[in-house]
Amino acid sequence: MTAAPSTAWSVTLDYSHDIAFALAIRDALGFTDPLGLPPIDPPLPLTPLQDTVPEIESRWQAWWEFALASPGHESNAAQSLHGPLGALVRRHSTELLAWSSQRKRELAKLSRTAPGQPRTRLADAIHEHGRKTGNQFPEFHLTIIAIPVAGTTFTPVNKSSAIVASIELMRDRNAYFSKIIEHLVGT
Repeated sequence: MTAAPSTAWSVTLDYSHDIAFALAIRDALGFTDPLGLPPIDPPLPLTPLQDTVPEIESRWQAWWEFALASPGHESNAAQSLHGPLGALVRRHSTELLAWSSQRKRELAKLSRTAPGQPRTRLADAIHEHGRKTGNQFPEFHLTIIAIPVAGTTFTPVNKSSAIVASIELMRDRNAYFSKIIEHLVGT
């Protein structure tokens, strides 16, 4: 979702297999991420070799930071991981890709308007906010990274213009747009 070319702002929606894979591995190994995100939804049962978990945690942390810094949906960082973490990802690559691809299809389906329903647009919500409050937002550019976690998560990443938001939150477009506006008001 991106604003029309005549606006001084843009919001880009993205999905990253690397971030989804990293979250699934995080849950399988019992790690916590710096953002404190909820568990993936639906869960994906992966079986790690428990004796390699301490070796994996620091590598996982580096992978997580890289994935968040470059969330493009075409990233293949997971395929280039080495050591026990890379072995774990490769061992479960078919399951991870099938699971993550299904989440991506859910997101694509949510992005389409149901037949016969009016299209709810972010631009309309932003303009309505400006009309009600008399305040217009200055130029801004956000990247929303959809993540397959439980609940209605909307979390800025390191005070940057990137935000991770749960696919569950995006099911309710009005609630999702409200979160974006709340974020903009608070920045």
